[in-house]
Amino acid sequence: MSTPTPATAATPWAAPVVGLDTEIEVLAAAWVQPYDQALHLMRARDWLVHLNPAATTEMRVAAMTHDIERMFPGGPKLDHATTPWDSPFYLYPHSLRSAEAVGVWLGGLGPVAAQVGLGEVRRLVGLHEVGGLRGADDVQAGDSLSFLETLAGLTRDWVASGACSRDKGAEKLVYMAERIRLPAARELADAWLQWALDQLPADAAEVVG
Repeated sequence: MSTPTPATAATPWAAPVVGLDTEIEVLAAAWVQPYDQALHLMRARDWLVHLNPAATTEMRVAAMTHDIERMFPGGPKLDHATTPWDSPFYLYPHSLRSAEAVGVWLGGLGPVAAQVGLGEVRRLVGLHEVGGLRGADDVQAGDSLSFLETLAGLTRDWVASGACSRDKGAEKLVYMAERIRLPAARELADAWLQWALDQLPADAAEVVG
């Protein structure tokens, strides 16, 4: 079970953990569990349900699986130092490969897969980076808020290791917040963005120097 970041003077309020209500969600949680960023996926679902308590099962499953292609070798590569964060040549292959992986997984579940519309889950996963109609903006917002909450440390590590500059790391965090379309989510993201920016170290080159 994922654990949200506790609300303290140092960290903003975080969405509560939402129980797994359906068999398909339980199976999805088990499928993504080996992924090293599984917490990010689970928290994306928690944020999604906070923003939209009526989120469909398709939306919830999409939030839980949206980055899953990274669990498998052979995916698109991103150079953190030079690739624009909004590069369609990375974002679209990443999103569509995840949608394909989710489709294969659902297709192998047998009758239980009938709990969701396979095509709708794939559509939502395919749109998770850019948002869109009928719940896609909600899934994207959940992804963005979860990134700021759970992956600020990863962004910090990119800078500390020299994988990208501090400015490039900050640009990623700002991008994740500013791409959100839902006004309520943008308000929540403001506090998380500032918190995440405060975690960034100086450039690795400056530390070495």
